[in-house]
Amino acid sequence: MPDSMNAVPCALCGYDAPGPDCPHCGHAPVGRGLGAARSRNVQAVVDGFLAVPKGFGLLLTTRGVKRWLIPPVLLTGLVFIVLFLLALGWFRDWVGEYVGPDAQLLPEDAGWWLEHTVGLLQTAAGTWAANLIGGLVVIAASSLVALYTFSIAYEAIAGPFLDEVQGRIEEQWFGHNPRNRMQRPTDIPVARCVKLSILAGVPAFALAVLWALAGGPLAWIALALVPAPYLAAAALDREYGVWLRWVAKVESSTLWVSIKASLIALCVLLLFFPLKFFFPPFGLWLFFAIAGFSTALTLLDIPFSRRMWSFRDRLRFVFGNALPMTAFGLVASLLFLIPVIGPIVMVPAASIGGLWLVCRLDKEGLRSSSTSGPRT
Repeated sequence: MPDSMNAVPCALCGYDAPGPDCPHCGHAPVGRGLGAARSRNVQAVVDGFLAVPKGFGLLLTTRGVKRWLIPPVLLTGLVFIVLFLLALGWFRDWVGEYVGPDAQLLPEDAGWWLEHTVGLLQTAAGTWAANLIGGLVVIAASSLVALYTFSIAYEAIAGPFLDEVQGRIEEQWFGHNPRNRMQRPTDIPVARCVKLSILAGVPAFALAVLWALAGGPLAWIALALVPAPYLAAAALDREYGVWLRWVAKVESSTLWVSIKASLIALCVLLLFFPLKFFFPPFGLWLFFAIAGFSTALTLLDIPFSRRMWSFRDRLRFVFGNALPMTAFGLVASLLFLIPVIGPIVMVPAASIGGLWLVCRLDKEGLRSSSTSGPRT
């Protein structure tokens, strides 16, 4: 097993292969869907544009992967339902404080308009109207917020499921899952891991909801008990406990690298955002290109993390393939703009398409630089 974040990428699959031969792919895919690899120049740019559609095609034609997308959609929807109910509850508390027969008295220096308005709202009809109008405002505001934040939440929740999807895609290409062969410490079936994780996740989520709804010491007790169902499952099934510790170790070792990549992408977007306004129309198209490049950096996080690439290697690969990366991110960004449906379709398609693109693009330069000296 290679040191964490210190892999020497194979020129094809990208997994650690310091020698001339790759034990993971043999420099030739055995399954369909990947095609000829190590594309360069114009073909690389074409592959960048084709990556998202290619990912969507692989998603549709690969057996056993589509069901992995159902849990993140349901979990994301459940999160937004809980947040909406919390917002509605906060609004009703506010109405109860200032509207209705038990509302607080206004200060003596309240103006005539405010006094009469509140007096009207404190009638039965006024209270009913305030609740109705306010509820509609909360629904409209929540819907607007959801349109712009659903994709972020969905992408975060879908990460572990998309990692499993990519593993199954690689099994089709290389005959096995290279990351699992290199790192997975137990042969516990994936179905058992999923079953135990769901059984532990339900009470853990209930405790998280209790923390959000409750107050005082009860809320903090609920928050402290959130990991307890997973610890209990790990204690009852030792193999699951080994697998869970491995997953936690892998995720924690790649988390900071992923955060740095996301921060770089965000800084680039903020730095070049004024281009949209000061240099029209050229600035708008230039910003779209830069936004696409930044989007690609974040969308490729899963294939990069699976291959244990360092932050420096990720940047070198992305900047070394700037044009295909920009094309890939641009197509994904355009689909990303479609509210709700866009992220549900784009995130898995772009994730799989990004995996396909990482394997397709030439990595000889990255490989030679990885073996030339110490890296961070």
